[in-house]
Amino acid sequence: MAVAAVMLFAGKAYAQMTVHLGYAPVTYTTTYNNNDSKMEMNGFYVGANYNVNLTGDLNVGIGADFRFNTKTNEAGANVFGIVATSKTTSTQMLIDIPVLFNYGLSLNSDFRISAFAGPTFSLALSGKTTSDAAIAGWGGTTEDDWYGDNSNRKKFDIGLTFGLNLGYRQYRLFGGYNMGLLNLTDTDNVTMKASGWFIGLGLAI
Repeated sequence: MAVAAVMLFAGKAYAQMTVHLGYAPVTYTTTYNNNDSKMEMNGFYVGANYNVNLTGDLNVGIGADFRFNTKTNEAGANVFGIVATSKTTSTQMLIDIPVLFNYGLSLNSDFRISAFAGPTFSLALSGKTTSDAAIAGWGGTTEDDWYGDNSNRKKFDIGLTFGLNLGYRQYRLFGGYNMGLLNLTDTDNVTMKASGWFIGLGLAI
């Protein structure tokens, strides 16, 4: 983050702020004994970035995004008139700090295309799974705190992010992929990593 701050203030006079929002589903892949299990969540984010010119067509964009991930599973059965239902909801909130180097080319006075790549630092603010189960109307609710005192799950991750950005005047359309680099669990002989694609719209202000 200190390096990012130096880049920000050492940039040349040209700099541009962009606000954006988008869709970013995430997959958590857990590996144990060479077997993988996956948890897929929908993800939505909103944020802003500050793009600073370094030299020529090379820039660096430094931003901050708030991301909300969610997943819901519902099931039900009716056996001899006895109704059983279950609903499991997982939610997660994170702050992402991307530091993305980008190189762009102007196609004409209105259109510009650029490729970007760099690290994204992620910090989970909260995460939990809530389960509701009932049989014949009787049941209860349980809650699992992903980052509670008895959890082996880690809050911090670093991802490798890359993609393309298409600009039309002050509007931006962009998409890419983020690959988590760190193991997100302390459990012995188990690895958990996050990955996912993203797409978004932005407005330069």
